[in-house]
Amino acid sequence: MKQPSLRNWKIFLPLPLTLIIAAGIYFAGRSVQAGGPEPGSSQDPLVTKSYVDNYIDSRTRELQGQLDNINKQIAELEARITALEQRPVIKLTIGSKTAYVGSTAKQLPVAPYQTGNGTSMVPFRFIGEALGAKVDYNEATQTVSYTTATHSVILKIGTTTGTFDGRKDDLPAPATLVNGTTMVPVRVISQGLGARVDWDQATLTITIRP
Repeated sequence: MKQPSLRNWKIFLPLPLTLIIAAGIYFAGRSVQAGGPEPGSSQDPLVTKSYVDNYIDSRTRELQGQLDNINKQIAELEARITALEQRPVIKLTIGSKTAYVGSTAKQLPVAPYQTGNGTSMVPFRFIGEALGAKVDYNEATQTVSYTTATHSVILKIGTTTGTFDGRKDDLPAPATLVNGTTMVPVRVISQGLGARVDWDQATLTITIRP
């Protein structure tokens, strides 16, 4: 029997080598894959980047909403400040029936006066309306009240206790009827409505700044 020559074996040699190389590449790939993240899993860098992008986008929208809300509150506060700055200063003088709201002169039914303890008394209705408050008088209970969007003041004629924003407090002098006009202590009442009161001893002038 004729022995196969080496030349004939060379013909079949490339096939096993090809199979061996292919198998090596396959198992090497499996090994690399086993050591890395599973494609499509949460550890996949592509999936992780997508998650991070979505998270950043979600947080950005949330923070933008909060920023918009803050800007809205700032705008509302600025509008309130502007409105307050535009409200006219109120001036009254002890013993004079002429008062001023800004540059406009107003005639009072009773002139402001001072009590024995130095408390300046002014017409209740005039002060409330000049400060933009709703003014009420309850004849049955002998109470007068101011109401604004942020404050409330309730006084009972003849008593030295008032209610300010639901809290009771003492008055330096009671609300008093003078010729049918309710007179009230100007400082505590004006401050109860959020205004500032200045006193000029030289001119006996009361200045109320809303």
